[in-house]
Amino acid sequence: MIPLMKGSYGRRSVVESNTCTLGSADLGVCLHTSSSGLDLPMKVVDMFGCGLPVCAVSYSCIEELVKVEKNGLLFSSSSELAEELLMLFRGFPAECDALNSLKNGALETCSSARWATEWEEHAKPLISEVISRNVNE
Repeated sequence: MIPLMKGSYGRRSVVESNTCTLGSADLGVCLHTSSSGLDLPMKVVDMFGCGLPVCAVSYSCIEELVKVEKNGLLFSSSSELAEELLMLFRGFPAECDALNSLKNGALETCSSARWATEWEEHAKPLISEVISRNVNE
């Protein structure tokens, strides 16, 4: 279970509290579904940022974020989720090869090096182009 964090907890910020909570988990479960089929749950991005793999409800665009058997798994029913949980936690805590593999994939998904690469290759050129068009007008 991942509690909703609001406000401040003593001297800790909400971000620090969320990071500590997510970082102490072994697996995230995302029950988010999209009425439009187009939005992605940012909580999954937070989970990946902490190296937390995810089991998520399957819907039309979730595979843009959750790469099956790389950083997480998808499910369409409670029985599928139960099977995934049993498989991932078989041998817990010492021998969880499938879970450890997904953890490594989750860390790779949101590593700062990957963010920097994506920024340099995609976002920065686009933003630079827009800025230079606006400056030249």
